Amino acid sequence: MKKTKEAPAMEETRNCYLCTVLTATTIIAMIYIGGVSSFSILYKELLDFYHTRSGDTAIIQSLCQFLNFGIGPFANYLSEIYSFRSVMIAGGFLGFLGLFLSAFVPRMEFWILTYGALTGVGFGLVYSPCFTVVNFYFKRRRALAIGIVLFGTGVGSVLFPFLYKMLLDLYGLQGAVIVISALSLNICVCAALIRQPKQLKKNVLLNLHLRENCEMGSSEEHAKSTFSPCNCTVCHSKRPIFCFSLFRQSSFLIYALAFMCSIFAYLSNFVMIPGHARVQGMTSAEVAEFLSVAGGVMILARPTVGWLADSNFIEKRNIIGTCVILGGIFSIVLPWILGYYSMLVYSITLGIFPSSFFLFIPLLLLEIVPLEKLPQAQGLLYLCLSLSAGLSQPVPGWIKDWTGDWTVSFRVSGSISILAGVLFMSEPILGKGRELKPVQTDQEDN
Repeated sequence: MKKTKEAPAMEETRNCYLCTVLTATTIIAMIYIGGVSSFSILYKELLDFYHTRSGDTAIIQSLCQFLNFGIGPFANYLSEIYSFRSVMIAGGFLGFLGLFLSAFVPRMEFWILTYGALTGVGFGLVYSPCFTVVNFYFKRRRALAIGIVLFGTGVGSVLFPFLYKMLLDLYGLQGAVIVISALSLNICVCAALIRQPKQLKKNVLLNLHLRENCEMGSSEEHAKSTFSPCNCTVCHSKRPIFCFSLFRQSSFLIYALAFMCSIFAYLSNFVMIPGHARVQGMTSAEVAEFLSVAGGVMILARPTVGWLADSNFIEKRNIIGTCVILGGIFSIVLPWILGYYSMLVYSITLGIFPSSFFLFIPLLLLEIVPLEKLPQAQGLLYLCLSLSAGLSQPVPGWIKDWTGDWTVSFRVSGSISILAGVLFMSEPILGKGRELKPVQTDQEDN
């Protein structure tokens, strides 16, 4: 009788904590993505202030994005050893430090070290764990949960461009960056609310228990002999940072290439939109409007796409394939139609279609790897994405410097987005060898 009375209370406590995890990760995603995507406002200010070339200035953000994804495998590895909480707190502090120091550098080149490198490493320790930890607490509503976290990125993308513009008008570049750095410290506060997932705790305790038993048996066996290390599998097995064997799966390789193309096409917009608007004589306020509209549309689009993915009416790979193909088509068409309203429509399509690919990273990976291998798979995929992210912004800028306008940059980006959609949809034909099967999780939501 006592057990039945306690069960509803335990269930309520667990549901309450699920809401806490979801809220904390959503706020972290809002601060991180909102700030990173709003760098476009700073990008325009840096171009005007330092009178530098488009491609060279874009290196600042491209290095930050490269490290955001490239640090992913190390961030997930450290999160399993120490905890998601401690790694994300450390990352939040490094992100703050890089932003704070950026406010005092005298030349644009120093931003590459402060914002690009230091903040890039800090946010890299936050990004991958933030989206990985949610998968351990949700199963049946996993797509909806990830959609809600991405909802936070939409809110950040709406608010932060106007916040950046307001701070720049009030305090100038230096003062605005100091305030933004202080805001990023809230990542540490939210990360403190996250506990280590039960599955990872069990794995750590099991390994410690097996190691202790092995060492006891070894010490008894060699008590009368010279001290020698144990040669058993348990004592010598370590979880690798990079699980390169995943590349042997055709499905993983195809998804990796498709996501690399998707992120290149998506992130390039945050250089092309302000640059294209600047060439047409539009103001920073109008650029902020375009970015905010894209973020506002994300607020509705991502949870809706998440619900559609959970419903299983359409295959997940077909949903994301259609989205990125439509985004690519709009990118190719945009340069033919100039003006404020064409940019506004393009911003709406950016929020609906290409931005949805983030939602499908864990969803598609969990179709080909078990939950226990998700941190390794997601970390390895982020390592691949770092290469595309690092090139996504300077390459369009260099193309613009070479051709004189942004037309070719938009068309190259759109073509790569269409290629990504084709790869997603062709996975059943090209993919082979799904030897790893998903497994059930002990820590499911209702």
